[in-house]
Amino acid sequence: MSLSNSVTTELIDARSHSNQRTEFRLDDAYYASSLKLVDVGLIASKNPQGPDAGTNSASTIYPQINGVMQCIRNIYLYSGTTLLDSVQNCAQYSAIQALKTPNQGSIDLNRDLLLNGMGFSQSPIPVDGDIGTAARKPETLCTQDQSLKAACRLGNTKAEILANNQCPIAGVEDGASGSVMLSDLLQMLQGISVLPRLPNLRLLFEWDTDISHYADLGDQKNTSLSVIRPTLVAEKILGMGDETPDLAVPYMSTIVERFNIPKAHGADVKVTLAADPLALTNGSADITVTVSAAQSSILDLRQNEPVTIGGAPDIRKAASTAADATSISVTSGSPNVVCTLAAHGFKVADVITIANSADVGGIVAGNLNGDRTITAVTTNTFTFVAVANATGTATGGGGTVSYQLEQAFAAADLNQTFIIKSVAANQETFVITLDKAANFTDAGEGGGAVTVETVADKSSITRQSHRSQAFTNKFVRELVLFNLTSGSLPAAGDRYVTQQTRSPAQVNEVLQMVVNNVNHIPDQGINSEALRILYLNSAQPSLNVPYIAMLGDSGAQRLAAQDEKKAMIYPYGALRNNFSITAAKIGKRVDDLRFEHQRTYGSRAGSHDAYVLLCFGTVARTLTVKNGILNVSY
Repeated sequence: MSLSNSVTTELIDARSHSNQRTEFRLDDAYYASSLKLVDVGLIASKNPQGPDAGTNSASTIYPQINGVMQCIRNIYLYSGTTLLDSVQNCAQYSAIQALKTPNQGSIDLNRDLLLNGMGFSQSPIPVDGDIGTAARKPETLCTQDQSLKAACRLGNTKAEILANNQCPIAGVEDGASGSVMLSDLLQMLQGISVLPRLPNLRLLFEWDTDISHYADLGDQKNTSLSVIRPTLVAEKILGMGDETPDLAVPYMSTIVERFNIPKAHGADVKVTLAADPLALTNGSADITVTVSAAQSSILDLRQNEPVTIGGAPDIRKAASTAADATSISVTSGSPNVVCTLAAHGFKVADVITIANSADVGGIVAGNLNGDRTITAVTTNTFTFVAVANATGTATGGGGTVSYQLEQAFAAADLNQTFIIKSVAANQETFVITLDKAANFTDAGEGGGAVTVETVADKSSITRQSHRSQAFTNKFVRELVLFNLTSGSLPAAGDRYVTQQTRSPAQVNEVLQMVVNNVNHIPDQGINSEALRILYLNSAQPSLNVPYIAMLGDSGAQRLAAQDEKKAMIYPYGALRNNFSITAAKIGKRVDDLRFEHQRTYGSRAGSHDAYVLLCFGTVARTLTVKNGILNVSY
């Protein structure tokens, strides 16, 4: 029997499907590794509950760099419950793989292939208004394709909605969709031409329908995304027997590990706090400072870092007035003066200021009023020593006598730079320590002009060390790192990548890989764009020329209207600072792996906010089947 007669192509419907996940199950048989997923894509709706449900406004578009691959979050290949292979963070992984496509011409049956190398085909585009279809010319690959732009305008406004030649997400089930060769993503399928007869083969796809992860033109914003029901195309090989043979098959697989990179600090930030933000505790030198939630986000205060307080006045306890005219008591022949003040809170050695007292028991007012040091206390009384003895036993003082504790802190004690002792988990309070203790407790002091300022020496951070768990005790072929930030691109003209597909360059970034306790990269680390591209091309060969052009120094886009002959597949400099990928060959068993990372503050959110460093690694695995028992090992 010929080989062609031994293979049958099957269209496999999903066993289960939702907007979160889709699962396919294959018969127990031999299959060619050329598994293909078709009808991959999303449906965009303005109002899923209203009369125009399912209407595409052409305002939500796939990222240009990876097309429909953006909608796949993770892929898993199982035999029963044993995980054979997987690829997580598909959007970022496929964007990296797109760098290695040749971008050579190819024509599908409708002559409308997008030609981004990921198998994403573009159907005629429905738009609002009087425009019909957008015909793709295979020979016009530039992103400023005038024929496409002319066909894609919004109604009567004639506003160009696809300035970067991106494809809108469909509004109907049979609209634009794509296809994915799973061997482009699952490395097991790259290294094994025939999948052996494995029990209960399952393919599981998890989807990304978060509309914020896609580019939006902003004219008629869609409100929801749903997943088109895909179909799996598989080539079953016939006549291969019904038993699973004993075997041992080595193959490569991709795993991903995530590292949290902390926020970088930059220029001085100064905010004015709400009224009375300072809290004191009697006997403690610690002061708790309260900031608002919005201010905490701006300041990003951290333990052991400097902060400057300004605008604080002298702080002293408010004066208390005696409850009656006989609050002062003296005894004949004694200099001790006993003052009655309910729940005064004073303590021995406190200095208080007495005012408005009259003569009592022969002690003149001048020896009562003024600053006096407390020598004894009870709950409701305190005692000080006058400079002369009383000549008679008496009570008095008058009804306007006041008692005030001396200032806890002078303005100069507060308005200076401190090292933060601690910061609350929500960063809305932090603690500083003064040189002396407070002499009373108060939850709110300071008035309404207190300021908090971060200082200039926070413009750089120390190198962060991240130890790998996922790649230890494995043979690792190469590692590729992707900066997954939360900041999205603000301008429609920059939407060659989106929030999930951009890897922003970091200011003064230095990256070192320490493999088995030895620097794997020269001691200075990867600290320049030239070194980054050199190592990237070594680890991920066959980078395409348009990608290099997109990293050009200029971010200006070439308009086809200005010089159509010079229009490029991607505008010169379009990815500058927006797609910085770091990679390195490893080629050995890894028993210990660390990443040393350093950067300084950048002016945009993507280059100073905290972010996740994704590390994609290709590792060696072995599939063994012995007496019908399947096992996967590293």
